[in-house]
Amino acid sequence: MKRVLTTGFISLTLIFLICLLLINRFTEQQQSQNVQHWQTTLSALADNQSLSVTRWMFATQSPIKEIANNSSVRLYLQRLNGKTVEEQEQTAQKDYLRNLITAAANREGYSDKLRTTVNANLRVIANSSLALYDSNLQLIAGTPGLAPISSSIVNVIESNPKADTVAPTDIWLNENQISQIAFISAITGLPQFGSEGKTIGYIIGTKNAEKELYSLLRNFSVELQSLESALLQKKDEGIVYASPLRQDNSSALTKIIPSNGKTAAASAFNSTGQFIEAHDYRGTEVLAVSRNIASTNLKLIIKVDRTDALGQTTEEQAELQTMLVLGTLALLAMLVAAGWYGHLLQTQKANEELQHTSFELEKKSNLLDTINDNVTDMVLIVDSKINLAFINRALADKVAINPDDSQGKNLNSVLGSAYAEQLTPIIEDCFENQENRSEKKTLELQGIHSTFIINLVPMKYGESEAVMLNFHDITMIEEHQQKQTKLLHQIMQSLMNAIDLHDPYSANHSQKTATIALAIADSMNIDKSDRAALEISANLCNLGKLSIPQELLTKTGILTPDEKAIVQNEVQHTQRMLQEIEFEGPVLETILQKHEYLDGSGSTGISGDALLLNSRILTTANDFVAMISPRAYRDSLAIDKALDILLEDAGKRYDRQVVAALFHVAQNKINFDSI
Repeated sequence: MKRVLTTGFISLTLIFLICLLLINRFTEQQQSQNVQHWQTTLSALADNQSLSVTRWMFATQSPIKEIANNSSVRLYLQRLNGKTVEEQEQTAQKDYLRNLITAAANREGYSDKLRTTVNANLRVIANSSLALYDSNLQLIAGTPGLAPISSSIVNVIESNPKADTVAPTDIWLNENQISQIAFISAITGLPQFGSEGKTIGYIIGTKNAEKELYSLLRNFSVELQSLESALLQKKDEGIVYASPLRQDNSSALTKIIPSNGKTAAASAFNSTGQFIEAHDYRGTEVLAVSRNIASTNLKLIIKVDRTDALGQTTEEQAELQTMLVLGTLALLAMLVAAGWYGHLLQTQKANEELQHTSFELEKKSNLLDTINDNVTDMVLIVDSKINLAFINRALADKVAINPDDSQGKNLNSVLGSAYAEQLTPIIEDCFENQENRSEKKTLELQGIHSTFIINLVPMKYGESEAVMLNFHDITMIEEHQQKQTKLLHQIMQSLMNAIDLHDPYSANHSQKTATIALAIADSMNIDKSDRAALEISANLCNLGKLSIPQELLTKTGILTPDEKAIVQNEVQHTQRMLQEIEFEGPVLETILQKHEYLDGSGSTGISGDALLLNSRILTTANDFVAMISPRAYRDSLAIDKALDILLEDAGKRYDRQVVAALFHVAQNKINFDSI
């Protein structure tokens, strides 16, 4: 049943995803078509509006150009240049120019009659004006309410506009906070007076941009709330919206956008003529196009919110997705109903299995409790804070505590601080390394000293990290081993006593050899097993002497070749006596090599790396003891003399490190008079 439900869910999910993919692909195609439609629509609107603005520009510039090319204006202006204001006022030329400017302003819409027909005692700034200036920007004639020359006008004049052209300025705000744009044409002198090509003055016409220019941006043939046109111009501080913005009610020249940004305005200004998909000044995603305004630095941008433009497609997508979700939910409900019924049947079966499992679990739990209560090993589990999580019956009886009362108690409070201090480091190490480890510890519980092998196992106890400690009591095994070891030493001592009685000249030779060999081994830090094998080898190495006639061992004269052969068979006699005994470690091998040397000059010719480290130590110690001990045929050598002999052969017959260790022992660790 579960497999069937899973297959159904997977199939339903795949169908849902495929349908969703098809819906998204369909809506993407529709959106792409709508975007192309709006690209065409916006381009047509932009072309229409830019053409309207350009026509207005040319129509506004035409009278300016006409006045600048008027021969009478050029003649009279040339005659007035160089005269003072008082002298100019007395001439008929100035009256003519004043009348001409006034008539042209009234005829071409360069006068602001509404603002200039007020009380003459008040200072009035006209929003439209026409003025004639000489080359020094001294006013010759102008309409009423002339404002001071703005910086936008000065910037154009300083750029030296060409003769016979009209240069528009940027849009700026006058003192009335009205947007204005000016048109400037340079007036050149007549050639008859030797001033051909020389600028003798300027004709400057100022228009109310809000009244005449901005109205051209509102003639949409498409009714859509978010559709908006605006003029852009570039300033030092960025790209400025030169016209009012309808969607956030910003006034003209108040909205500034960084010119290096990725907004629609920046893209429109920097990539004029391209179709733009970007965010506008509100952060809203828009579709936009831009156009140049001929003979000006202005750019026209026309944009529409993407959500408005593609709203119908988005709604269709939402409807299709809703239908898909509802259909999927209906199928899902049917599938869930089928699953619920199947689950009901499975639950019935699971309950039966659970009862059976509970019965089996109870049996196993009882068995585990029986084992736990009767096992002789002590077991405890601690958490990462060294607090007890569990102890078995054996440990609880040892420390006289109820197992149920131990949970959460610190190890220190159960075993005591002395033993907690021994166990805590190895527990912490087990937590850190997460590896099994074993330790041998002697603990005193209820006044009895016992030796344990403690096995530590990292584990999970519930959801927490824990370590289980198993205490295996080896006290009896240790005592038995100690007795066995004691018995072995007693046997070896008896054998050494027998050797001493058989060869009085070698009395205590084996014991001295063992003492010095072990001191060398300790100085070289060899491991415990090799040290134990070396001790037995040193104590038994002369056992073969018992098979050699006593008269040969005590003979003071020179031995015959046959007698020498008998004495040199000592090692073979030792081998025959010990070969049936199973030693722990290379005991017999070490004894067999006690007369072998590094250079191969020994009895069998074994040399170099073939010699065991234990045999090198035994050979050095045995020869050293032999040198400093008296024999039937010679006196003992002085210790320094014996050491010098060994040093001379170090690296040849004797191991250099062993000899060095012997020197260290002789100088620091052994009193030879006491052995």
